[in-house]
Amino acid sequence: MIRSYQGNREASHIGILMDTFVDIRIWGKDSYRALNESWALIENLSKKIDRFNPYSEISKINKNAGNYVEISYDIVDIIKKAKYFAQITNGYFDPTIAPLMRIWGFYDKNYRVPYKKEIEDKLQYVNYRKIHIKGNKVMIEKGMEIDLGGIAKGYLMDKIFEVLRKYSIDRAVLNFGGQVGVYGRTQKGTLWEVSIKHPRKDQGFIGKVCIKEGSVSTSGDYERFFIKDNERYCHIINPKNGYPSNSVISVSVISKSGTEADALSTAFFVLGKDAISLWKEKFSYLGLVIVFPNLNVWYSPNLEFKVESKK
Repeated sequence: MIRSYQGNREASHIGILMDTFVDIRIWGKDSYRALNESWALIENLSKKIDRFNPYSEISKINKNAGNYVEISYDIVDIIKKAKYFAQITNGYFDPTIAPLMRIWGFYDKNYRVPYKKEIEDKLQYVNYRKIHIKGNKVMIEKGMEIDLGGIAKGYLMDKIFEVLRKYSIDRAVLNFGGQVGVYGRTQKGTLWEVSIKHPRKDQGFIGKVCIKEGSVSTSGDYERFFIKDNERYCHIINPKNGYPSNSVISVSVISKSGTEADALSTAFFVLGKDAISLWKEKFSYLGLVIVFPNLNVWYSPNLEFKVESKK
């Protein structure tokens, strides 16, 4: 339900999109108009992106693997962006991860540890380079499936940012289930403080990042996981070896772009401690926070970060 508060020019909407909690709050002269346009836009896009919606454009591509499928401009755009981030992360982010997600049970929640041979068989179908794009047509090779879960929230967030720039908006806070976006100036004119969830405490925070504007995306092993023989297996799977990553427990990326923050938080989580080297090499303009299994926190020197708890 959309609510508008004329007294302080606040408009807000809380809902569920792609099985994700979405909370949008906008303040400003045109807050109500901006909110309505934003929600209609992302609601429409999420229906096209959602791989679990049998009528979505992504489902259409997956069902017709081996053939070109005509899709809308926005879906071509997000697939191109997914391929781009796969390329610049050397494939540690890969939108064709779906066959591996499926055999580990992260789609139907029938969790299991697959046999090594199963994983090896599915790895041949995980390769972003085999997504073929011709104009507004996309084809994946037989046996492959696309999953945009590692980039969709950030993409939708950027679409809202585009809408906000068209209107007279003072500020906005967007929460897309683990990814937060802030726009404009705070009421006091200070930096925004965005809390990062403690990966081992349901109600706790590991710290706060202070930013001017943009997005904070966190990937953690606490979001979707199962435990087998006292070992935790999370839903963030390494596209190189087919196994859930476990060398870190939380990674947050801070960027002006929600799409970039979303895709790179996944890639950096997979890379684990090696993410620091890649960050230094290619992404030192971004903010980065990594939480290790012993709850030690590393954060990039360009970031204003307030540690709240180490335990």
